Formats: sequence, C-alpha cells, structure tokens
Amino acid sequence: MAEVANIVAGVFQLIPLCNAGFVLIKDVVQLEQKLSEQRIRIQNHQNNFRSWCEIWGPSETRERKFKHYAQDNPVSAKAVLRQLALNSRLFFDIKGLDRYGFEIKKLIPTDHRIQHLDDFHFETNADLDPQNINRFEAKCNTNLLVMRRIQFSLVSGGKGVDELIARFREFNEVLWGYGQPLELARLNKGIYDNLNQLTGDQLDKLLAAYTRESETSRDSVSAGNYRSLAKMINLRAHAIQGAPGRPHVFGASSFHMTDNYRVDSRGTSTMALLYDYPKKGDHRVALIEWVQNAQVSGKRREIEKLALLLNVPKPDEMSMLDSYGILDDLQRTNRLGFVLKPPINIRTNLPQPLPPGAISERRMPINLRQLIKTRDGLDLGVRFDIAKKLVDAVHMMHAVDWAHKYVAPSHFKPDTANRLHRNIRPNNILFFPLGSIGDESSTQAAHRVFDLSSPFIAGYSNGAASGINLKLDYYEHPARRNDPQIAYRRLYDLYSLGCVLLELALWTTIDKQIEHDPGSREASYKVIRALSLKPTLDRMVGKIFADVIRDCIALGEKSSLDNPAKFGTDIASRLAQCVA
Repeated sequence: MAEVANIVAGVFQLIPLCNAGFVLIKDVVQLEQKLSEQRIRIQNHQNNFRSWCEIWGPSETRERKFKHYAQDNPVSAKAVLRQLALNSRLFFDIKGLDRYGFEIKKLIPTDHRIQHLDDFHFETNADLDPQNINRFEAKCNTNLLVMRRIQFSLVSGGKGVDELIARFREFNEVLWGYGQPLELARLNKGIYDNLNQLTGDQLDKLLAAYTRESETSRDSVSAGNYRSLAKMINLRAHAIQGAPGRPHVFGASSFHMTDNYRVDSRGTSTMALLYDYPKKGDHRVALIEWVQNAQVSGKRREIEKLALLLNVPKPDEMSMLDSYGILDDLQRTNRLGFVLKPPINIRTNLPQPLPPGAISERRMPINLRQLIKTRDGLDLGVRFDIAKKLVDAVHMMHAVDWAHKYVAPSHFKPDTANRLHRNIRPNNILFFPLGSIGDESSTQAAHRVFDLSSPFIAGYSNGAASGINLKLDYYEHPARRNDPQIAYRRLYDLYSLGCVLLELALWTTIDKQIEHDPGSREASYKVIRALSLKPTLDRMVGKIFADVIRDCIALGEKSSLDNPAKFGTDIASRLAQCVA
C-alpha cells in the first residue's frame, strides 16, 4: 500500500509540471511567426495530455480514481510515473533544451539558480522512489521559475522544434496506453467529437498540423490515426465550403445493366458494367443508387454536391463507398443516380474479352436484411464486429456533420435540415464478396463468400430532401413516421441504428417480430422497445451490447439530444469492450 501511495503522490506532483511545461514551450514558439504550425501542434499535444488526465474524472476525485487503478495495476501505474518524470525532464532540463534549438538570449536577474537534471535518468525502480521524485520535482519547480525569467531565441530557424514535438507525441502515445479499457476507448473514440464546431481557418490550420504529424510519426499506428484525423478535418472543410468542381456526368449508354444486377427487389440500386472509364477499353463494375424524385427543383445540384463530397478521401472506418460521379437518365427514365465504387476486387480485374452477361453473380453484394433472412445465424464475435463498425461509421458521419445537412436547402438551420440520406437500415448495409472474382465460369452456380468484416453503408437512393412520397417503416424514429416533413435530427439516425443492432442481436428482422403493422405507429415502437428490454437479450449477446441497443431504442421517446457526438462516443466505447 505504501508503494502505491508513493506512486500516486508522484504522479500528481508531476502532472501540473507537465502542463506548465507545455505552456512555457508554446509561449516561446509562438513568438516566431513562421512557426505557427508548430505552435498549433504543441497545443494539440497539450490538449491530448489534458484529455488523458480527464479520463481519471473531475479534478477533485482524479487522485482517488488513479489510486484504485494503481492498486489493481501497480506495474502500469509505475510506468505512468516514469513517463511523467521523463517528460518533466524534457521540459525543465534547461541545458538539454539546447539540442532543440532553444538558446538563452537574456536572463532577467533572479534569486534562483538553474538546476541541472543530468543525474535523473528514471531507468530503475530506485529512480522512482519518493525521495528522488521529491528532489527532482523541487529542481524542476526551480527551473520553472527561472525559465519564466528567460528570453529564449530559436536557432536554425526552429528546426529543432519539430524534434521536440515528436518527443511530445511519443510521450502522449505512451500515456494513452494506460487507463481502464473503457476510458481508453472513450479517449480514442472521442478524438473527432469537436470537429463539427470548427470552421474555415481553424480547419485549414489543423489540417496542416495533423498532416505533418502523420508524415513525421515513426509509429505506423500513430501515423494512421493522424492520417484519419487529417481526412476527417478535410472532409469537414469540404462539407462546409463545398467540394470544388462538378462531378463526372455519365449517360445511360455508358453502362450495361439488367434486372439480374439489381441489389434488392425494389430496384433502388443495381450493379452495372461501366464501359471505357477512365479511358477507352478500360471497363469496370459500378454500383448505381437511383435517387427518388429526381425531378424536384434543386435536387440535381444537391446530388452533384453529395457526389463530389463522397469522393473526398475518407477514413476507412466511415464504411462509405467513393463516387465516380452521377448517372443522368432523366430523359429516358426520369432518374438520376449516384455511381459508386465497389471494393477494388469487385470493380476491377474483369475477364477479357467480356463474357456474355458481363457481370457474374460472383460480384453481387448482399445486404444485411438478406443475410439475416437467408442465414441461420452468425458467430457472436462476427456480429459484434459488424455492430462496432456500424456504430463507428455513424459516429464519424455525425462528427463531421456532413452526410445530411450538406445537401439541405440553404434556408434550413444547422441540425434541422431534411436529408437526402435516409435513416440507417439493414437494406442499406452491404457486404461484397471476398477475394478475387472468377467470372470465366459464370454459367455455373455462384458460391460467394462475403467479406463480413467490411460493411458499407449505402442507401442514397432511399430519400428525398423535400420529404416527398416517403414510405416510412419501422426503422424510422416515431416522430419521423408521424410527420415525414419533420426537421432532421441526428438522434433519428441513432434510433435507426438501434433497430439494426437489435436485428443483429436477435438475428431476425423487426417486421417478422411485429408480424403486421398494428396500425398505431406508437404501438409498433412499443413492440420494438419491449423487444429491447427482454432479459433474454442479455443472455443472447451480453449486457453491454444489450444496453447499447436499449439506449439507442430509448431515443424513440425523445425529440432532441443535447450532445449526439458524446452519445456516439459513449456507445462506440462501450461496444469496443464486447468480445466473444
């Protein structure tokens, strides 16, 4: 117990020092106008450090929570202390800052003398004993007072600052590995939560900063995370400003499609062979999603905007297909369609010459509804994985706040716009065949193995920004079923997501459970809510998954949600704990 108490005391001695160190370094760097990007990066790393501190709860109870963690995980707690000590030395070793280009230009007279930290290495457990930590902290605090009296200049144009920032990044990467699993999941899932509050110049500066982090990180996982952040910021910027240019417009003659290529029985989407794109003789497979009410005034421009936005680079976790452009078939069939890119194994490697029929059944996707209706079941671990990816995707869409509001008429207020993309539903969740596709034997019965690890959310065909002629079903929020013209809210997606998760858990469709429309929309919601509340659900998929479903379905009784992004982070973090 004494060792744990010493570790906890040391950690909370050094946390304020690290915060003060970030401030000092940032203040020096911001005096150099040409280092504005580096200043933003330092601020980002300070924010990341503060976010890690916040996983231990409010400041008044933080120490108590960390103490419980240290009692259960003494080795990890000691590693936290060691990392905080190393970073404090990085900040307050005035002599050591030389190597990063920090040169003392002027020292305003002070009663304190610079303390040397060369003899503190923190390599052994003995280096972390309380006497040594207390001596180290005292020297750091003295140097903190001295540094506030120093005017630094940055030599070599501030080149060393980039290396110092790399150290900050590595410091946070280590700390972000320590904590309770649920809190660490919240930490990682929550990195996108504030993006929808950023605009204009803020986004441009952050994009440059995170792009630089992704380019300089030595850790592949860290570099990938920063690339995803940069893509999200870029996507947010395009959602606000509009992606430049116009989408490629195809005519019907560019495609070969038949009834056999329909993805669902309603004919709202179809696979098709796209000829001579991007160059003559280069054929590929595309997915076309037809848009209802394409003749509505202003709809074409909305579709063009969304087609451009779909082609902006996105993190894979968003589970959305990129776009080739739009198909204009208004004169012949009065339809417009999104031309989407299936996975590379589906859209390319077509046999030459093309066989009769052009596309075999082996390239056709299956949607989640079809999967549930035709398969006896899936392993629980596979269903957990699908659920996690769907929740992550919806959470990220909401984080950049683009998928719906972007295509709305300009007179709608933020977060109240109707949308082109309707609520999440199993018909719109697609799984494509796995591996290389052999079309040569397309006359034989096709045996498809689907890539269940990569669900894609589609369904642009199913909505109309004007809300005209929508046939709403059980997946819609009760308020939307009662009034299709009601203003869009993100909680409607989260409710629909809950319905899909319920189907994944029960491995049956909602309409089969309800059996028939009872006439009262409120009554159908009560059936769905009752299904989610059954104790058997916990026994089937575990309490964590069952409670996430219940929380989403319970939104059917709400008309607003204070913080949809925080809600999304919460359910995504909880689902991340599900294993089978």
